[in-house]
Amino acid sequence: MRKPKICFLITDAISFNVLTRGQLEYIRDYSDVDITLICGGSREQLDILRARNVGKVVNAKFQRNPSVLKDAKSLTYLIYYLLFNRFDVIMYSTPKALLLGSLASFITLHKNSIALVRGRVYENFSGKKRKVYEILDRTSLLVSNEVIFISRSLEEAYLKDKLVSNNKTILLGAGSSNGVDTSKYIPKCSLENVDKQFQCDYEPSVFTVVVVGRICSDKGLQDLSEVIKKIEQSSVRFLLVGQIEDEASESFLSSLMSNYSCIQHIPYTPDIVKYFQQADLHLLLSHREGFGNVAIEAASCGVPTFAYDVVGVRDSVNNGISGQRFKFRDTSAIAKAIDKAAIDSKFHQRYAGARDWVIENFEQKAVWQNYLNFYLQNS
Repeated sequence: MRKPKICFLITDAISFNVLTRGQLEYIRDYSDVDITLICGGSREQLDILRARNVGKVVNAKFQRNPSVLKDAKSLTYLIYYLLFNRFDVIMYSTPKALLLGSLASFITLHKNSIALVRGRVYENFSGKKRKVYEILDRTSLLVSNEVIFISRSLEEAYLKDKLVSNNKTILLGAGSSNGVDTSKYIPKCSLENVDKQFQCDYEPSVFTVVVVGRICSDKGLQDLSEVIKKIEQSSVRFLLVGQIEDEASESFLSSLMSNYSCIQHIPYTPDIVKYFQQADLHLLLSHREGFGNVAIEAASCGVPTFAYDVVGVRDSVNNGISGQRFKFRDTSAIAKAIDKAAIDSKFHQRYAGARDWVIENFEQKAVWQNYLNFYLQNS
């Protein structure tokens, strides 16, 4: 019997290596399918992807930034490749791959072309710029057979803006694209597992707020500054864990840290769990998310999240169970809530059900199985 052939398209190999870490291996090990991965990216990331041995890797030289000439070349190559390589299921996600993958799949008459929508970069755009992005999204989803959203609120946003028809949309389980490893992300452990840089500064009497992710404007860097300025409790400190996005963000953070001694920055680390385990609160001030996986990682460690009530985060932060959601950019309310939490001896007890909620809805292998079942059903 012929193996089902599944093709995944993502703009950059690094996204395969981050967004589908473990998932592609699970599909390989728990099914008898033939996998092809199409993307662009650096030689280093492509080599890492190939070393995972999850399927054939095809470099279509996708570019993240818009380029009419380069995008036309990638689309032409993709059409040619899909004409002579037929697949039972084609799944495309991330903006550039979604656009080019949907067009190439449609032109080559593939019957099961699936869009996986992880979020939209134009969530807070307006005017003509937003209209252009919406036209591109509407076109991609129009020519797709089915559209998977990684959160209910993201699906609702697309339906509200009439970017996709209701009969095409799918939400697998409770959402998320990769779930959380609940055997790794566990509640607080001993200080032996904490990086030395953090261990030296750790004080149990200090209320520690961890901020995880890229350090930049749309992840709430300026908002964080406003929160810190409004904090009244002296026993609160902020641990920022993540890569600085650009020079402007680096300059802003440097200035902020020079003015406030309560801030510590840790560059990106793949072992983020140890920082969650020593935190009292996770703060997520992102302006847009497709789902906000970092919030369920924190919850799996028993750490609640304070976040804005925005698309995607509404699904990853369960109000009153795994944290609290606040009106967008209401930094005063967040600062007051942190001040209150810092002196509340029962603060952690209030979110005692956070980990159980994550295990019930987002345990990683269950999420992976949802996707695998979907692929097999459509093969």
